[in-house]
Amino acid sequence: MVKFKISIIILTLAFLAVLLTSLSITNWGGTEETKYAYESREGARYPESGIGEIGMEIFTTYVFSFEILALVLTAALVGAIYIAKKETV
Repeated sequence: MVKFKISIIILTLAFLAVLLTSLSITNWGGTEETKYAYESREGARYPESGIGEIGMEIFTTYVFSFEILALVLTAALVGAIYIAKKETV
């Protein structure tokens, strides 16, 4: 049982190290305004749904919140599976 707990702790620390490393090497701020591919060309009409703008906001401005939400939902899913599984005797 102790071996199992130690391996979980090591795996968790490795995951956190990878997460913190990826957060530290990411270029968070752009110094220039960039044109995105979904922007309208001259003579073309704008999309009515605005889904491109929502996608750009999620994956540029709110990327950190999006990643945290993904981790929380993954943990909730694993917890739900653990609670729902039947114990064998």
